[in-house]
Amino acid sequence: MSYTGADEAWATWVAAALEKSGKTVAVQVWDSPAGENFVVWINEQMAAAGRTVALCSPAYFDSHWCTQEWTGALAGRKLIPLRVADCPMPPVLATISYRDLHGVDEDTARRRLLEATGLARTARVSAGFPGAAPTPGGAADGTPFPGRQPAIFNVPPRLRYFTGRQDLLDRLRAGRARGSPMAITALRGLGGVGKTQLVIEYAHRYAAAFDLVWWVEAEQAALVGERLADLAGRLGLPTTGRVPEDARAALDALRRRERWLMVFDNAEDPDALRPWLPGGPGQVIVTSRNPAWGGLAAPLDVDVLPRVEAVALLARRAPDIDPRAADALAAELGDLPLALEQAAAYLETTGLSPADYLTRFRARRPEMLRRGRDLAHGGNLDTVWSLALDRLRAQAPAAVALLDICAHLGPEPIPLALFRRPVRHHRWARRRPVLAPEELDDTIGAVLAYSLARRFGDTIALHRLVAAVMRAHQPPDRHEKAAATARALLVAHRPAHDVEDPAGWPVWAALAPLVLTAPALRPDEPGTDIGGGARGLLAEAGMYLFARGDVRAAHTLTAALYQQWKTILGSDHPDTLNSATTLAAVLLVLGEYQAARTVAEDILARCRRMVGDDHPATLGSAHGVAFTLYLLGDYRAARDLDEDTRTRWRRLLGDDHPDTLRTANNLAADLCALGEHQAARTLAEDTLARYRRVLGDDHPHTLDSAITLAVALHQLGEYQAARELNEDTLARHRRLLGDDHYDTLRSATNLAADLRMLGEYQAARGLNEDTLARHRRILGDDHPFTLRSANNLAADLRALDDHRAARSLDEDTLGRHRRVLGDDHPHTLDSMNNLAADLRALGDHRAARSLDEDTLTRRRRVLGDDHPDTLRSATALASDLRLLGEGQAAREWEDFARR
Repeated sequence: MSYTGADEAWATWVAAALEKSGKTVAVQVWDSPAGENFVVWINEQMAAAGRTVALCSPAYFDSHWCTQEWTGALAGRKLIPLRVADCPMPPVLATISYRDLHGVDEDTARRRLLEATGLARTARVSAGFPGAAPTPGGAADGTPFPGRQPAIFNVPPRLRYFTGRQDLLDRLRAGRARGSPMAITALRGLGGVGKTQLVIEYAHRYAAAFDLVWWVEAEQAALVGERLADLAGRLGLPTTGRVPEDARAALDALRRRERWLMVFDNAEDPDALRPWLPGGPGQVIVTSRNPAWGGLAAPLDVDVLPRVEAVALLARRAPDIDPRAADALAAELGDLPLALEQAAAYLETTGLSPADYLTRFRARRPEMLRRGRDLAHGGNLDTVWSLALDRLRAQAPAAVALLDICAHLGPEPIPLALFRRPVRHHRWARRRPVLAPEELDDTIGAVLAYSLARRFGDTIALHRLVAAVMRAHQPPDRHEKAAATARALLVAHRPAHDVEDPAGWPVWAALAPLVLTAPALRPDEPGTDIGGGARGLLAEAGMYLFARGDVRAAHTLTAALYQQWKTILGSDHPDTLNSATTLAAVLLVLGEYQAARTVAEDILARCRRMVGDDHPATLGSAHGVAFTLYLLGDYRAARDLDEDTRTRWRRLLGDDHPDTLRTANNLAADLCALGEHQAARTLAEDTLARYRRVLGDDHPHTLDSAITLAVALHQLGEYQAARELNEDTLARHRRLLGDDHYDTLRSATNLAADLRMLGEYQAARGLNEDTLARHRRILGDDHPFTLRSANNLAADLRALDDHRAARSLDEDTLGRHRRVLGDDHPHTLDSMNNLAADLRALGDHRAARSLDEDTLTRRRRVLGDDHPDTLRSATALASDLRLLGEGQAAREWEDFARR
């Protein structure tokens, strides 16, 4: 059976009829095993089946998966199309005979089914007068005939493009099955989330399971009795014209009947509805924004659509939409069904492209929320939520005041602790919480009663579009006060610890999503100043993202802040320079060394001009410039600047201050890069000991210092000591920062080098392969960190005598190094040295000699004659010359290398 979920009732009826006639039928709702990949399962069933029955309907032809099924069956000449709803057939099926099962009585539908599948000969007699009414009743085996609609059925029209929600539909069916004596389910959720459309789909899809379906608009509790009194007349009961008596008569009749469904749509007050609930073996479904139905009904929460279903809905409404545009639009609309339908209606009416709609929506959100009235849902988002807000304002003004502030805090869950902490608002004379603790829970309860927000544990969350409507309806003075209060709350909640201190990260983990999305920190008016405290909070959020390894998010934030504050505050403002400092650090980790150097040198020049050479801001920027020079391979310039900066830090703050130690650690790395390994070791050991005493063993700066010392030990040939230190550092990095953080990967790379030098080639290769794969995934193939990792893996392959694989990897790495860092960068020269070793091992001595000569010349110019890397190049060249029979020339370079 090939069918879509909307036609499941037809699928089970057809399957039952065919199996009763002796056929074996595979139908997903009955036969697919739990945990099975349904796509694979369906493919297997289609391959095994003699014929595929396709249940054709508008929903069927809108389904991507069903299209795959019927086209596959058509190609194999196995397809039997049956229409279960009035719909045009695709042109490719127009020449294939099909049968209609809809619009006829059950006996006729069964006969047509058996004829279409070859289980019965075509009846060559008249079926009677075409205008005859369908015969009521179900199949003899108890399977309801889907073509039968109850005689009493007043459900609103079905939404043609209803998508997904299968889990909720199944749970509603399960609720009916449990109904003894009566099943009551309360669908709860935000206005516009699709509660009403879900029940409409349920009532239509499973109408054949009921003899009566009655829909009651219950928003006005006083009118519920009238809707039930109307039912009395439809049931043929004697009526009095008095609403209470006639309504009671209808309820009494339901208690004596079976197979009925009663829907109370948009009911808000459980106590008001309680007297009108029928008894008996039927099903009652209530839709409501009020979550407080637990004592009366089984609650069933309706949330926004999963992203895949939201994209599918847009694709059905706008068949030509690009999947990426659909995903972006669904994200912007928060996957809310009413918003998606409203957008689709607007696109349909105006002919606007989805990309242009998205641009317009982002630029004019309040205006667009009032456009694109959706007929199926009966309104738009602005109308739906504005009315709820008006009612809430009349009943609980404090709740609206709380929502006003939440609307400026963004769509992420908001910790309730935010509202309990005292804050200083610029209009308030003293520090105080927004709400007293005893008021907060009651106020939140009032908000939840209208489903304008949802509570998750000790947090509260507004849908992004609810917040947008609220902000749009705030008068200017209330808008400004709510935004200022939201900013004050966020600033008051920032951790006391330095943002690079892991002790403050748990608080940042909850705070950062708010800071990154809060409209209060992104004013609608360009050029609006949010105040120094809020600017500092945003800057720290960027530093937090950077410290935790989310470098691309840190870049997006800090680049935007730098450009914005440069425009508003000027290039010399401390906050502008602060954001620029973080931006330069982020650019370095992203591998954009030259861009980082430009930013860092500009900061240093401005600081020197404004506050002098010895100011902490100047020294911090000098530290950044020196590190940039180091990564660019200009080790001498980096050392000179770090030596000067460290001297000034020591004079200003002392030997043990973290800023002094940070520059000392970089100076040790400079010395190591320059070949002064023993001096680097001495300084690194002292720096690590001080860091451990001042910041503790697990602080990121301590671990960075441990990496520097391990490198010095490795260069001095103390491989076992380096290994032990790197193993400890890697374990701490993984525990603190995770497996994919760039500092974790740096530790892993260094440890793999130690293992190789200790002869543990397979272990080194395994670790380097994992590290390289992570580098490529996180930073890309051309990032300098990735290329260093590739160099190390090639060395492992060479040590394992896999010279061809090593050569292939080294050739690729060298090409990328030249393109990214240039011909003279020390890392490029390392790649040249490695490739020459591969060529030598493969017997291509002349090519190895040519490459080694070029490498040696460049290393002498860049690093000097006495650098260990230069001397290694001389040794390598001597080896090439000896293998080529040039003994005298080889001896000359061997003598050079002995220095």
